[in-house]
Amino acid sequence: MSFATGFITGLAKSVDEQLKTDMKRTQDRIDGMAQYRVTRRRAELERQDKEKEELRESVLKLASLVGGDTTKAIQMYKAVGNNVSDANKFYDVALKSQRTLGEDFDIYKGVEFASINAPENIKPADYLNNFIEGSVRQLKPLPALDSDVSSGLYGALFKPKIGEQVMRQTDAIAPIPKSEYKDTSFIPPAKVNFNEFLDYKKYQKDNQIASKGSFEAQYNEYDTAAFYEKDPEKKKILEKKRDDFYKKYEKGKELNKSSTGQTTSLFSKESITSVIQKANIAAIEGAGYTEGVGENLKVLLNGNEGPVFEAKMTALKGLRKRFETTKPEDEPILFSALKAEEDAQKFQRDSYIQKQENNYIAATKDEDAGIYEKYQTQDTTKQLFTNLPQAASVEAQFKQELKAIKQTAKNEGYTPGKVIEYVAPNGRLLKLIWTGNSLIQ
Repeated sequence: MSFATGFITGLAKSVDEQLKTDMKRTQDRIDGMAQYRVTRRRAELERQDKEKEELRESVLKLASLVGGDTTKAIQMYKAVGNNVSDANKFYDVALKSQRTLGEDFDIYKGVEFASINAPENIKPADYLNNFIEGSVRQLKPLPALDSDVSSGLYGALFKPKIGEQVMRQTDAIAPIPKSEYKDTSFIPPAKVNFNEFLDYKKYQKDNQIASKGSFEAQYNEYDTAAFYEKDPEKKKILEKKRDDFYKKYEKGKELNKSSTGQTTSLFSKESITSVIQKANIAAIEGAGYTEGVGENLKVLLNGNEGPVFEAKMTALKGLRKRFETTKPEDEPILFSALKAEEDAQKFQRDSYIQKQENNYIAATKDEDAGIYEKYQTQDTTKQLFTNLPQAASVEAQFKQELKAIKQTAKNEGYTPGKVIEYVAPNGRLLKLIWTGNSLIQ
């Protein structure tokens, strides 16, 4: 055997050993990646089963309030927060009212159920299962790529489909059950009137302000009465009575100042805080993002931040309008409280914007996170202005760009609460919150 022949034979053996080693190492890595995905998938399947069971129990409890009607139960579930925690709290409140008030409590007075126009291919008997399947987050396979595993010589020569092998092993050991549910968005939420529930009636009885013969007490009595009144026409009458009283107070105050040289204030810090709170609650409740009783109303903030922020801003503008005839120097406590509320709302919006930006940054670093839909960068926003003509002034340009953002948000169905980075024509970076109807800072 010549030297060349021996060299080639030795090289072939060396390559063969390396190939076997790479093949074994690659297979071990494939098995390891598959096992990791199996472990994660089984945990997710357990989580999913638990969420489904908790949701089913919650809906069935609500159904027990209306003779076992799960369709009405789904309407109540959607009305009081569309989550298990809030639905269970509502059930406790309703059950307590039922047991305590007896014949004086009627669930059908407290809850107004909507009629349902269901597609022909869906039977009422399937509503509950479809609702549960559609409400629980569906499982998405953790993808595997060929590049996730270094396969050495084996990979260079044979180019094995490593990603497919990993996913095939994972699906064989921990398959994802097929879900064939149909959409139940045609079931609308009910309308809940908390006036009919025990906690509201008790709160109203304990917190009505009786007249004490002072301007402050009388104003708060009118304001509170208007706040509790649910009939729109009666509410307007009470609000007018309140505002007419304030005008009389202003006239009397001016006369008093003319005769004594001193001024007085209608509001204490506590009373104006109550006025602001009631205005906020009325605005948020009117927008449909509350659950609870009286001034103890719980704001359904999670996922509704944009509309809630907008409602509170509207309430504050309404208060400014209500007291527009008053000079700040004449009612320092009032205007100090309004300024503090403005600052507090701005802080809440800024904190929310920062949270969404942090979530977006985290999503870009997490391969499994997907696209974070609640944050839009300035580069994406800038693309919306590609076909806009140049306006005659910076102010006009600003208006037409805001209009373009708003139109895109409506056309593309932006999620309420989405934060939009926008560089204004003057070069200032703004971070706007889309409320579902408008843009706010």
